Amino acid sequence: MAYKVLVVEDNTDCRELFAMIIRHLGCEVIEAEDGEIGVQKALAHKPDIIFMDLGMPSMNGLEATACLRESAATREVPIIICTAWMADKYREAAIKCGAHAVILKPVSVNELQSVLLRYLPLPKDADQLH
Repeated sequence: MAYKVLVVEDNTDCRELFAMIIRHLGCEVIEAEDGEIGVQKALAHKPDIIFMDLGMPSMNGLEATACLRESAATREVPIIICTAWMADKYREAAIKCGAHAVILKPVSVNELQSVLLRYLPLPKDADQLH
């Protein structure tokens, strides 16, 4: 069974690129174009991991992450903030809201795979996702 990965990103090109790479790594991808829809899809689909942009309309990534941490259904789901904003204040705010990690865009295929392997429960002998 493939892992479910939720990609919450308002930039269509970026979201589609993330989704394409993650599908190539063997995961099922659920897409959301803003934080509010991301929260709704996380609660409905119960993903194994969430990649969350910071700057989005309607509900930003920090608000969405905090909201997901309040729900028992999503409290333990790893949330990885993906942002082009490099300032330490954004990293600190993301971690304070409950994100597990922050990665900077542009993200390489190797970095995405590394993050997935770090946060998803895989067999000890697994060297890549299927």
